[in-house]
Amino acid sequence: MNLIHRQLETKEKIEKIAPLFGLDPLWPISIAMIESSLGVKQLSSTGCKGVFQMSSIAMKDLLQEMERVDDDLIDIVCGVAFLYLLLKRHKTIEEATAHFCDPDDIKFYIPQVLDYMKVFKC
Repeated sequence: MNLIHRQLETKEKIEKIAPLFGLDPLWPISIAMIESSLGVKQLSSTGCKGVFQMSSIAMKDLLQEMERVDDDLIDIVCGVAFLYLLLKRHKTIEEATAHFCDPDDIKFYIPQVLDYMKVFKC
């Protein structure tokens, strides 16, 4: 199959992430191809968005599952995805962190995050 550059990039991302969940990448790649042509058509007429055309119903289901089952991998992937969205929206780590934490904690939370980033860099 001849894929364009954007499709290849999406396919490669899925190939990296799927094994973290113990999934054969061929399954999510095939679903993404059907749903969005591997990211080329990411908005449907029904309001579903993204590579997998996730609806608000799917997101609520994911949240309910996270509340029901303690699965660190799902928690981590969702958390990292949320931080990615915050950084994309707010442009700096400091601003993204400010929108992640409780507003009452900003004065100590942001400096603590920045300090930990220095510690873990070593």
